Amino acid sequence: MRSLLARLAVLGAFAVTMTACGGGKDTSLPFAGNPNAGGGAGGGTLQSGSNSQALLRFVNGSPDVPSVDVCIDDQAFNQNAAAVAYGKASPSVYAITGGITHAVSVFNTTASIGSFPGVECPTAPGPYFGKAALAVTTINPANASRLTIVLGGTAATSTFGLYAYTEPTFVVQPSTAEAISHNAAPAFSAGKPGVGFGQCATTVTPCAAPVVLTGAGSLPAPKPATVTATVANTVVTSPLNTIPAGFYDGIGVPSGNPIPITMVAAPNASGGQPYVVELYAFDAPAGGLNLLAVPEQTTGFGF
Repeated sequence: MRSLLARLAVLGAFAVTMTACGGGKDTSLPFAGNPNAGGGAGGGTLQSGSNSQALLRFVNGSPDVPSVDVCIDDQAFNQNAAAVAYGKASPSVYAITGGITHAVSVFNTTASIGSFPGVECPTAPGPYFGKAALAVTTINPANASRLTIVLGGTAATSTFGLYAYTEPTFVVQPSTAEAISHNAAPAFSAGKPGVGFGQCATTVTPCAAPVVLTGAGSLPAPKPATVTATVANTVVTSPLNTIPAGFYDGIGVPSGNPIPITMVAAPNASGGQPYVVELYAFDAPAGGLNLLAVPEQTTGFGF
């Protein structure tokens, strides 16, 4: 089986210009799994125990791509669920082997009869029957870490690519409800102070009684990953005194409330979990801004 370096060499020959990430086994909890499908450093070795796992989430935040398949090394990130549509996150976080490198590739979803999510992965990061990856990057997650990879931006603004975020690990469960904000909207952010986040007193647009989330009034434009490495972009964790009716994102401001653009209802908490919500601002068609709110799982991961 080809090594990671050999795979990246194949990639270079096809001039793939973007960046991506994916996860391995379809599981919501770390596990002692099989060798890492021959991927990673030294061909992959058995990594037993929860502290040798990393957790990965993928978000499709580019309006250029209606649906994508995601691969890590030569395995499908999401083998037993549908491909990731625009504006959606992977159904759960996925455990991958920590402490070694992984090649992550994103392809347009293959719609041929009999195909399944990740059918392209055995040849990743190289092309699948002549179809090149949309984006590729290399990750090297630490043990007991969390990552989010967002496919974001647009080709028209030269911002299309993969954007990486290092998440809180919840070694200690949160004592209060909290929101974790991500600016994953590089096209929208161009020429602006950034993207800001807040909470609303209603569940319908326009946002009523907007209040800025602490520390999240203006997050800068994210930096894209490259084929060989990711850049950890800014993530802001804000405490919530109460769970609001909704959240909004909009044009960031140095002080005061961001200018609301998009609002979503606050998601329900996961059963038995402290209330933690991940907020992803991402690019919408025609230069707009969208918002995705994902309830986080914090309990039971062995970190």
